Amino acid sequence: MTVTFGPYTFDRVDYDDEFDILRMWRSDPGPIGYDDWDASQEDYSVVWSEGRIVSIEIMSPRRLMEQGREIVVTLEDGTVLRSPDVERAITPRKAA
Repeated sequence: MTVTFGPYTFDRVDYDDEFDILRMWRSDPGPIGYDDWDASQEDYSVVWSEGRIVSIEIMSPRRLMEQGREIVVTLEDGTVLRSPDVERAITPRKAA
């Protein structure tokens, strides 16, 4: 499964339904340093590498959807990233 936010496509996606956390990252992130971690205005974790976002971690996406709120990521410069397909990534894990 892939999820796109703005111009960024994440090919590794994991939704933790127990803690309601959506983690997305690219399989080829490139070098990541301590200073490459940032927070969106929504307080989501955003990781950069070589000028591009390589990972986003969104807290409480299911709760936001249940409240009828759109899941967006607002960067420090005010850019708002939207996703046409994030809702399909937020599915409970199947019991093993």
